[in-house]
Amino acid sequence: MKTALHELAQLQIVKACNQLGMQAQMEYVGNGWRADVFIQYNCKKYAFEIQLTPQSLKKTQERQEKYIKDGIICCWLFEKEPSRQRLELEDLPIFRLIQEDDSLMVSLKGRKTLALDIFVKDFITDKIKFCKTLRPLPRVNVVFVEMPCWKCGSMNHFYYIAPFSSACNTEIFHDEAMWTSDKFLFRPEILRKIHEYASSDEGKYLILATIKERYSSVVGNSYMSFGCSCCDSIFGDFYIHSAIADAWYGDGVVGKYSFDIDFDLDTRIDLPHWCHSGENSFCE
Repeated sequence: MKTALHELAQLQIVKACNQLGMQAQMEYVGNGWRADVFIQYNCKKYAFEIQLTPQSLKKTQERQEKYIKDGIICCWLFEKEPSRQRLELEDLPIFRLIQEDDSLMVSLKGRKTLALDIFVKDFITDKIKFCKTLRPLPRVNVVFVEMPCWKCGSMNHFYYIAPFSSACNTEIFHDEAMWTSDKFLFRPEILRKIHEYASSDEGKYLILATIKERYSSVVGNSYMSFGCSCCDSIFGDFYIHSAIADAWYGDGVVGKYSFDIDFDLDTRIDLPHWCHSGENSFCE
């Protein structure tokens, strides 16, 4: 039996298709399947299934196979997604349908939430694409944090690179080993931008900790590190990481700075997902 939500979703999908000049049909019956909404557009066939009652992943896959057999791209809108679905699949597009007052929204695994009509238009017109990797946007977000010198007490500011963002609004964390010299944040291109900012009117408040290779008695070797701009004492990576952890909650943060770059961030990660990139390029 249809619910008011189910019928509302059907009608909104049909309306979105009509606005694109597509002919959409509700309750279309095929060979072993019955689509809530069926569309033919640009030599392709689409079906939208609105699943408001619980349905296992296995049952969904079984029903999906019938659509695939008939060459139909079926998109599933679940009120509650199957609990066993760990990875997003190219041949099984599943998204969450959300009702907010009188509006219906579709969540792409929490990365983005789109109005149902926008989602339908973008899905059918290939503005939502399945990608196998996450690619960061070419933008670096820098956070400056205060660091009083443990030896002379002088105030310094060090910085760290905040998580990158993908085109589809996913955070990409760039984890690096401690006590090494080849950290991303010490790349010459990054250092140049940091010093340019610190020399500008906007960033002149900063007292940048100096960066160079120093010997650490704790580690027993030398590595590129932050150090006091006054007495040159090393700020060990353990203490830097501890200060970064506090900064996640806002403690010690004195400023932020963002800039675009023209080199490869080299931070792609393997993560199959349905990508909605908006005005940006897809993740792959």
